[in-house]
Amino acid sequence: MLPKYITGLVIGFALGAGLVWLGGNDAGGDRPRPEAAATETPGGGEPGILYWYDPMYPGEHFDGPGKSPFMDMDLIPRYAGGGAGLGVAIDPVMVQNLGLRTAQAKAGNLVRVREVSAAVEFNRYLEARVQPRAEGFVTSVAKLAVGDTVTEGQEIARITVPAWASDQSEYLLLKNQRADPKLIGGVREKLRLSGMPEEMLAEVDATGKVQTSLRILSPVTGAVTALDVYPGMNAEKNMTVAVIQGYDPVWVTAEVPEADLALALGGRARVTLAAWPGEVFEATERAVLAKANGDTRTVPLRLTVPNPDGRLKPGLTAGVRLRGPGPEGLIIPTQGLIDLGEEKRVITVATDGSFLPRKVTVGGSSGGETVVTDGLSEGDTVVVTGLFLIDSEANLTGALERMRRPAPPAAGEK
Repeated sequence: MLPKYITGLVIGFALGAGLVWLGGNDAGGDRPRPEAAATETPGGGEPGILYWYDPMYPGEHFDGPGKSPFMDMDLIPRYAGGGAGLGVAIDPVMVQNLGLRTAQAKAGNLVRVREVSAAVEFNRYLEARVQPRAEGFVTSVAKLAVGDTVTEGQEIARITVPAWASDQSEYLLLKNQRADPKLIGGVREKLRLSGMPEEMLAEVDATGKVQTSLRILSPVTGAVTALDVYPGMNAEKNMTVAVIQGYDPVWVTAEVPEADLALALGGRARVTLAAWPGEVFEATERAVLAKANGDTRTVPLRLTVPNPDGRLKPGLTAGVRLRGPGPEGLIIPTQGLIDLGEEKRVITVATDGSFLPRKVTVGGSSGGETVVTDGLSEGDTVVVTGLFLIDSEANLTGALERMRRPAPPAAGEK
């Protein structure tokens, strides 16, 4: 009989100790009972409190207010209808202290903006290579050097062409003898084909004297980028005396990422230069070159920009801003997007003021804005600033994990 009596005392003591632990305080002195119990507020005017919890450990539920056993902070009540347990409630005073900023999701088209670096270059369509077109020797050269600018019609050098003396003498003799006009015209055409400019032929006709000094003139206005002529040197008819590059308009060339090819083809293009801050230069023409750069995965873009005052110096760095319409959807600030790699989420504000994470599908981002194609409704309030503060204060990571878990089966389902 004694062993059974002792056994009963042991079991009774254990049960009693367990009841004291569940109903009373532990060694800490004030740990609440970890059970959820819904209580009604006095008067029934407010929704009932489902349980109290520590925002750092939202999975632990307590049946009354008090200090958290995990952190030195007060427990927060969870009210009935508070987002089916997915949202996280934060005290309004704490929200104000965190300085949270929100924005509403609005329907619209994302305006895509891309800024790329560029360079100012000479307009190769305005490049001129000056040749004498006749054999002779250089008698004089203008005071020019590489880098100087010349205007259209400005003299570069003078060349004496001895072979023209006999041909012009024959031409003048036929004219004085009133020879057959066809014969005179044939000799004149021979002079023109030998490289004599029309202006020189007109001077021969006007003066009746032989002209052998050829003036080499600049055919365009631009910068001298090459000059290979010196007094006394022999001149061949196919040699290049000078190379002149035009600079009105200039070319602005850029390498645009292949993902922005649509902007390069049809978006608005504006050019800015560090040399002229605050000014915007509009392109009058654009050309997307035929071959992409396989190494950099970019597409060459060439813009034609007027340069009447010559301020756009070839060799300067520039920036090209491309702007065009993007995909349609709900527009939110990019700052409110949480990129988790495989998925993207935002934090929305529920009707009861709690914070609810949502998985979204993004159509693109540009200019500080992001278009959401799925996961939000127009008018939803999205948290823009303080996302990481919410995560640290309310352990939203736990809420995200609960959203990833599959929903429990309904009654009767297996």
